[in-house]
Order: sequence, then C-alpha cells, then structure tokens
Amino acid sequence: MLKGKIFVVFFLLSIAIFAGSAFALLPPLPPGTDLTFEDIETSITNPWTQIMDNSSFDPDLQDNEPLIIEKARLLLSLNFTPDYVPSKKKYFFRAIVNFDGSILTKLIKYKSSSADPVSNWEWKVNIPDAALAYIADKSVNIEITPFFERGTLDGVNSSTIIGKASVAPEPISMVLVGVGIACLPVAGRIRRFMSKG
Repeated sequence: MLKGKIFVVFFLLSIAIFAGSAFALLPPLPPGTDLTFEDIETSITNPWTQIMDNSSFDPDLQDNEPLIIEKARLLLSLNFTPDYVPSKKKYFFRAIVNFDGSILTKLIKYKSSSADPVSNWEWKVNIPDAALAYIADKSVNIEITPFFERGTLDGVNSSTIIGKASVAPEPISMVLVGVGIACLPVAGRIRRFMSKG
C-alpha cells in the first residue's frame, strides 16, 4: 500500500515538473501579447534587405518570440525619371515590387505631362495576407523592377514597414502543457486503482 502511494506521489510530481518546464520555455512576452511595429531603412541600394530588430516593436521584443503578423504596410520614397509614351502623349513610370520572392499585386504607377525627374515621391501598399508571413522572421528582401521599361528608377530614399502583430505560442510549450494536462486523469485512475489494491 505504501509503495502504491509513493508511486502516485512520484507520478504526480513528474507531471508537475513536466508541465512547469513548459511554462519555463515560454518567451519573455507571453503568447497573445499585441504588438505594433515600424522599421525604416535609409540609404538604400536596390535591391535591399529590411531588417527589424527587437526595438522596432512596441512593446520591445526581449528575445526571439515567435510572431503572428496580422497586417502590415510598405511605404517607399522614390526618385525616378518617367518615360514618354507617344501613343498616350504622357510620361510614365511603372515598376513591380518583389517582396521576399512574392510579387506584390499592386504596381507602382506614375503619370505626368512633364519629363522632369521626380524626387521623394511616396508610394504605399498594404502587404497581402500571403506575404505577411515573410515579415515574421524580421528580415525581408525587397526589389523594385521597372515594368515594360516605362521609366528609370534613380534611387530609393527610404523604405518603411509598419503594422500589427501578436506573440504566438511556441509549439514545444503547447505540446508540453498539453501532455501535462492530458496525464492528470491518468494519475487519478492510477491512484484509485492503487487504493483498491
């Protein structure tokens, strides 16, 4: 009888340690924490890499917390020279944006009656859902390519990514907590079985 009670106590203690270790693995910011972020890159050579550090987030990230990016926008300040299209009798600049291997569906578009180079022209776009995951590792490769040779990209003054995110639960922690909870009924059955014996 004493051996049975010792076994039950040992089993429950093992579960407690197992579940407790799961919470010890949780990141400094608890899962579900809402975040906003903004990262500005300047002095850019096309293509470029947008790298976000922990201070780009509010509240600041403490470690490598797993992130769920809920929504984000890309803002660009561009210098370019438009190209004349005789059939339309206008000057145009067109370009596509490659966002970490995903072509953004919205084109950069500019139209004018003037051939003068354009400086500090601002363009912004919502990042589509399919591309949001690329931001989660805090490093995004971006490239601008003129479309159908309509204009020349002279330079990128700045690139800004802003948006909202939340801290995701770590898979290992979820598994450990789940195993600990699932074992509680088993421990109760073992205790009842041992008490009958």
